[in-house]
Amino acid sequence: MRTSTVLMILLILAIAVRVGAGWIRPSDLTADNDGYLAHAVMVATGDGFAGPHSHRPTAFRPPAYPIALAGLQVSGVPDWASVAIINGLCSIAIVWLSWILCRQLELPPGVSVIATAITTFDPLLVRYTILPMTEVPAAAMLIGAVVALKAADLSRNLPGEHRHAFCILSGVLFGLGSLVRPILLVSCAMLVLPRLMVSLRGGRNFRRNITISILPMIAAIVAISPWIMRNAVQFRTFIPATTHGGYTLALGNNPDFYRDVVDGDLPFPWPGPQLDAWQQRMIADALAQGIPVASEPAQDAWYYQQAVASIKAQPMSFFKSCLLRLRRFFAITPGSDGGLPRFGTTLIAVWYGLIWIGLAAAIGRSIPVLRGMPGIRSESRIHSVHSLSDLWMIVLSFMLLHSVYWTDTRMRTPVMPFICIIAAVGWRSMFIFVSSNFTSKASTGPGT
Repeated sequence: MRTSTVLMILLILAIAVRVGAGWIRPSDLTADNDGYLAHAVMVATGDGFAGPHSHRPTAFRPPAYPIALAGLQVSGVPDWASVAIINGLCSIAIVWLSWILCRQLELPPGVSVIATAITTFDPLLVRYTILPMTEVPAAAMLIGAVVALKAADLSRNLPGEHRHAFCILSGVLFGLGSLVRPILLVSCAMLVLPRLMVSLRGGRNFRRNITISILPMIAAIVAISPWIMRNAVQFRTFIPATTHGGYTLALGNNPDFYRDVVDGDLPFPWPGPQLDAWQQRMIADALAQGIPVASEPAQDAWYYQQAVASIKAQPMSFFKSCLLRLRRFFAITPGSDGGLPRFGTTLIAVWYGLIWIGLAAAIGRSIPVLRGMPGIRSESRIHSVHSLSDLWMIVLSFMLLHSVYWTDTRMRTPVMPFICIIAAVGWRSMFIFVSSNFTSKASTGPGT
């Protein structure tokens, strides 16, 4: 079967699965837990990017997703359809770009099909397609930026303007993507830094290589400059991302959370009554210390101060909380957010268990001691560690940030396409290793 036909089948299946999920749980399309639809209404009604309750300019949430929703709302598209259209198109883009990324990595057709297929049916990517949240749009922007950056790497032998264009496109996607999920700026830096270090070694076209290596970051900064200027005008301070970070850091790093969950026996995530008590006390403490309620930057800075003080006061609890957050980041079950029957939860656990096995195999094949074992050295050049380095760096960027800030399983959704590709490569490594060892033992058995 032709690869284009396989891709078309996967795209159709991706649409079908997501339409089915929306049909089964239509109320999820308007379950506005994070307030993105409410922010979109403010934009659509001409109030600008303002808080839905305060009606004051806000930077508490990233602006791109609500603005995109508002664009459809202004055209008369209902809320549920706005979410379905934007998230649905992003899901199609994720599947298509995953296929392209596999081709750029020159993976064998079978590995490409497997990687794209598990991306198509990944439970997290399917689940958050039907919710008004930023996980799926962020995943689409992130993989689009990586594909553009890979295209720049592959265009070294083409005229210079081609490589520059791909670098700029990658940076713009990283920048706009950071207005969906700010962590994408961290991912951009993690990819730019190794390229810059290689360029600094010198060689021919020294200045040109340095310029190309940092071009994506420059383009990303230019892309978010209107947001930075808007915040400078509104809040008289430098806000490149949001005013949400301080609260998110303090939420997972405070004496109450350490006592109840990290060092106590309460389950993660933090139970409602204890969480509500902490939130109310923080609001009262901020007021008592004269922190203006209407000043988002002041509130954000105050929450950062509280979090840093808690980390310094209880470093061991902070370390244990980081391990807890990483464990939740890589959890194989959806936790309390799933709302699934036991059979569904078990199926998801098996699904992610298999993916983590593939991920572990991909890590194992990168260990130098193992490369000399039968079956490992026989892998082709395209499966070298370097070929997957960008994918690993993206995953690492999310791990680093979400080990410190408040984290749940859904936070890894934007990196699931990369994890699926790495897992598929790991499965192939296991297959080659097992089959090579089996063949080797068979050839040295009785009668040889």
